[in-house]
Parts: sequence; C-alpha cells; structure tokens
Amino acid sequence: MLSRFKHVVFHRPEMNKRFLHAFDICRQRSVKVHADFDDLVFCADYAAESPLYLNGGRKLSQVQEQFRSSARAAGMFEHFLVSTRFLKEKLEQHLSPQQVTVLPNSLPRLFRRPGLAPDNPGDKVIGYFPGSRGHEADFQSIHTTLRHLLGKQMRLLIVGRWNNPAIEELPGVVHLPFSDYNQYLKLLTRVEVSVAPLENNVFNKAKSAVKLIESVSVGTPIVASAIPDMQDHNNPLAVMVENEKEWESSIVAALNMAENRDLVNRESERLASCYSVNNRLDTLREHFEWAA
Repeated sequence: MLSRFKHVVFHRPEMNKRFLHAFDICRQRSVKVHADFDDLVFCADYAAESPLYLNGGRKLSQVQEQFRSSARAAGMFEHFLVSTRFLKEKLEQHLSPQQVTVLPNSLPRLFRRPGLAPDNPGDKVIGYFPGSRGHEADFQSIHTTLRHLLGKQMRLLIVGRWNNPAIEELPGVVHLPFSDYNQYLKLLTRVEVSVAPLENNVFNKAKSAVKLIESVSVGTPIVASAIPDMQDHNNPLAVMVENEKEWESSIVAALNMAENRDLVNRESERLASCYSVNNRLDTLREHFEWAA
C-alpha cells in the first residue's frame, strides 16, 4: 500500500519493529520519507521537562528511553516537518537534517467559525481547556491568581480530564471531563477569556500556538505563557505572560479586550482564514518538491 505514494510522513516516529517495517518498504519502493515532530521528543536531554514525567505519568528513565527511541528513529531521516521555529532550531542543533520545514498548526479542514456569543451581563467566565491530565503541573502557575479572582463575579470552566481537587474546591468552578472538537469550539465562544499556562522550560518553549489560533479564531481573547510561537503571532487578542505575578493583571486586560467587539470580529475572521488548511498546502507542496 505504501508504494502507491511518492511521499510518506511519519508522525513522531519511534524506533520499533512496526516503524522499521514501514520505513524499509518505503526505501525499497523509492518513496521519499519525512519525519514530523510537534514536540521536543527527539532528544533525551529534555525528558525531565516533559509532562509525561512532571505529572507523574511515567518514571524519568521511561521517558528518557522513549525520547532516545525517537532520536534513533529521527536519525534515519533527511527531511523533516516541524510545527514551530523553536523546534526547527533544536532539531538542527541535535541532528544533521538536509531539510527542515516549519509547517504551523492549522485549523481542521472542516472548521467552521461558530457565531460569536452575545455579551454576558453576568459573571465573567475564564476558560481552561487542557484536554488531558498532562497539564496539571502547568496549571499550578495560575492557581494563586484564580484564588484571588474566582468568586468576584468570575467563574472558571475547565474542559478535559482533570484530577486536581484543590482547584475544584475553589468557588465558581465548573468541570466538564470530556468534549469533542466541535463542542470544544462552541464552549470557547461561551467564555470571555481562555488561559494557556505552561511551565517555563525548554520543552514547553518548543510548543505551538495552536491554543491561540483556536481561541482567537472563534472570537475569544487568550492569556498565555510567553513561549516563542505565541510571541511570534503578536496578536492583539493575545496577552503574553512572562511570570506568575503577571497573570491577574493580564486576565483583567484580556477581559477588557473582549468588550471591543469590532476588534474581536476582525481578528477572528483574519486568523480563521490565515490558518485554514488550504493556506498551508503551498508550504507542504514546496517541501515535497524540494525533497524530490
């Protein structure tokens, strides 16, 4: 089946029998192979900063071995796709690739902008959408801020798997353990501000601004840790936070932004158009043509 294609992209490959079998078939059929990474998992030096370890999901030795497996697999490739500029720099630092193309995260092909939610005259709602348990350590950076804000005409919506009783004991917290992608986008329109905290480490600096893209595209300002990809956007509906002391004032500033409906509408339409899948096809096509 693989021989039907001119190019095959391996997403986050790891060294195992299944990978080697598919890789060998591609080589035998003269199919160009590409590795795709959206996290800094191809060097064991960063295993201690991975959420897999920091949140107690795995032992450090296990995460290090997984990252070494990714590094061994990555070493077999010449052509790479990565999601951020920072990842490109790190990949070029640790490997010797012929080609590295930055292909930013995009909105899904079937993305449709939900209608912007009407102004809410009641309590303001802060939204946190971790999706998985892998961000509990990240969330600690805004725990103190939320203790100050919640209950003062502000509520918190958490969507995703979560196991932090201390947070849920705070006033005004609603937790939804699961949401499909379309429902997630609708919920994003129902909060005044979304938050995307990350611990300050090298692993997280390689992450993408996908939360910014999704939030602003549906018309919701975002307050986020100042990782490089977020900063590169320089978006007027995104407030960057450099340290824990800035979270409270940044959330208040974003709430004020949410009241500027003209700005919200304009940026929402622009970003939804700019980060559609169709606008990424030329970059992908050029990457494949260069590799050929």
